[in-house]
Amino acid sequence: MASLSETLDLIRDGAVPRDLESEQLEFKQEESADPRRSLGMLADAVVCLANAEGGTIVVGVVDAVGGPAAFQGVSTRLTADVIRKGIFDRTRPSLSVPVSEILEATARLVVITVPKGAVFYANTSGTATRRVGNECRPFPPEEQRQAMAARGLSDWSAEATDLGMEAVSADEVARVRRLLLLAGRDDLARSDERRLARDLRLLTSRGTLTRAGLLVLGDARTIAEAIPNHGFTYQYRASPGSESTARIRSTRPILAAVESLLDAVAVRSRVHPLNASGGVQIQIHDYPQDAVRELVVNALVHRDYELAGAVDVEHSPDSLAVTSPGGLVFGVTPENILTHPSTPRNRLLLETVTALQVAERTGQGIDRAYRELLRTGKVPPTFTDDGYQVRVLVQGGTGNDAFARFVAELEPGLGGDVDVLLALSHLRDARSVDAARLAEIAQRSTSEAQGVLERLAHARLVEPTARTAARALPTYVLTGPTLAGLGRAVRYHVRRADETDRKVADHIREYGHVTNQTLRRMFDLDVAGARDLLRALQQREVIVKLDTGRGGPGIRYGRGPKMPAGESRPQRSARGAPVDADQLALDELEASTEE
Repeated sequence: MASLSETLDLIRDGAVPRDLESEQLEFKQEESADPRRSLGMLADAVVCLANAEGGTIVVGVVDAVGGPAAFQGVSTRLTADVIRKGIFDRTRPSLSVPVSEILEATARLVVITVPKGAVFYANTSGTATRRVGNECRPFPPEEQRQAMAARGLSDWSAEATDLGMEAVSADEVARVRRLLLLAGRDDLARSDERRLARDLRLLTSRGTLTRAGLLVLGDARTIAEAIPNHGFTYQYRASPGSESTARIRSTRPILAAVESLLDAVAVRSRVHPLNASGGVQIQIHDYPQDAVRELVVNALVHRDYELAGAVDVEHSPDSLAVTSPGGLVFGVTPENILTHPSTPRNRLLLETVTALQVAERTGQGIDRAYRELLRTGKVPPTFTDDGYQVRVLVQGGTGNDAFARFVAELEPGLGGDVDVLLALSHLRDARSVDAARLAEIAQRSTSEAQGVLERLAHARLVEPTARTAARALPTYVLTGPTLAGLGRAVRYHVRRADETDRKVADHIREYGHVTNQTLRRMFDLDVAGARDLLRALQQREVIVKLDTGRGGPGIRYGRGPKMPAGESRPQRSARGAPVDADQLALDELEASTEE
């Protein structure tokens, strides 16, 4: 983010101030000869910023004019002390903010620094707003309540009920004990019920259960009476438009609800075994259990329990949808849900299921869901939020096995990295990617996205195009060995992989075999890159191993059953000189992805 002095320089050079406004920067000008109107306007602007992330208000700038004419200045009636006191008197609760003055040529500008509010503010009329993007929007009590929960200022799940240990279910206590043992907390697992509930903060000092305690340890009947909005449903349909063949509707406690829903999905799940290198077999599920777990737990834990409605799971071979009452937690959107910092609506309930290792913390759980789906060759989940409910949709099917096999053979630091997986998944369908595009996909900053692409380039998985290599943010494409390794997972421009096969086939026809050393020379690869290409060529049966040794740079590989037939003819340039077919295909790819 540019500093204030840099921003003012941009305006001086012709930038229009309103184009530079952001969630934390606003320009204002004195409204009239009556200072009271200007002070009211400034108090409203301060309330708006304080209720969001804080920021800076620069007074004395015309926001619709660029260049030096934008600096209108502020009259001497509005001194720093007058503005400070005027804002204090016009905000509820009263807010004291730093006010300073700067000179821009002969124009006196006033700079108001607004801190992020510890509480939420309104003007003297009781009107509250908050900054969203570069504008102020109404901030009604319902949103304030959600924002307080997101900031940790309130927690519905930590509030006490009127019920004591008599409402605890022996079955749920036993379930918690089993989970604690699995989590390595043996001492707590073997303690008496009261200590167990107290140490998990599910029991208040007065001996009553918190709402989280009731949802975790209570029985279904008691929960239904005390927390009537709790509940979940499950429906399975053989096809999206058909009648459901399995239904569940229940008010069982949280841990039992998670178990019931996971079992219901798992028993109807389809599994596709996949052979990877080294004789390893991978089990590819249409709905990976770890991903389903995170999405179900998120729906139950982060739902708004003050709104009527159940958590609904709709299951079919084509899709899995999980719907929960209430919009996304304050500050979280479908566009930032993958990377937004932890902001639980029901903090104690989340901390409890996290301590029991039922799921990851918020944010990390969504991260895991993305990772598990991408690793099996599926697309990420889709989130929608209409303000009243959140719906997450997972596409059915077992994903792309060629992509899953390729990812399984990557080193763990790459194969388990969500950002890397998102980049590779995108390049299955798109010919190229740059930092700006990956930033949108991975919900990262442009600089973070560029770091991901540089990691991939270092691993020889992608490479910058020749036309953009010198730029600060190049355009990247898959390398030849990566295309060969991904095989049919890539849905576009397969010619580069075909040309690689033909070049290898031509060499085998001429010399009888290829080796790791041969491919290193032919494609300018290191040992690991040539090894990966050899493995991909073997998997596609283009080549077979001729020697009996386990491996090494001199091991020979010969004709496989699917090696391209016939001798490839070298293409020639206009002057008759041979043209490298692989480089020609790369040039065509670059030309098709750049202006």
